[in-house]
Amino acid sequence: MKFLCDEMLKRLGQWLRVAGYDVLILPDGTDDRTLVRRARAEGRILLTRDRQMAEQNAALADLILLDCGDLDDCVAALHPQCDIDWMHAPFTRCMSCNAPLVAATDAQRRTMPERARHSATMALYCPRCDQVFWDGSHVARMRRRLAFWNRRHRGGPPDQHLT
Repeated sequence: MKFLCDEMLKRLGQWLRVAGYDVLILPDGTDDRTLVRRARAEGRILLTRDRQMAEQNAALADLILLDCGDLDDCVAALHPQCDIDWMHAPFTRCMSCNAPLVAATDAQRRTMPERARHSATMALYCPRCDQVFWDGSHVARMRRRLAFWNRRHRGGPPDQHLT
């Protein structure tokens, strides 16, 4: 599945990227026609909270209207319409630009802070952003959140609170 998120759902789009999905997020202020055209041309599911856009363009693109507020509400609203596996391929796409991440070279690892170089078990590189990412404590928290959403929306052991 490939997605296009409008500006109201860019945070959800970033988390879909964290889960490994191909998500296009166009600049704020991109007009509705452009969003619909891009989604249709690239075979993407357009995610929006904009009722007017959804009503006017539902026939033109694969479009999902979400009635949600915060991130957790949006995840819950998306599930009945699109069964997302939040553990699909975590940390394989750049959260900023959507490019597939690759293993960092030794030279790229040397650009990491010294402490991270010694503690990281994984280092990935974004060729588009020219950034190195590693598995710091934030990655463990993010993995717990992805797993929590999977348990809550796809079944599994009883919910546990995120910390």
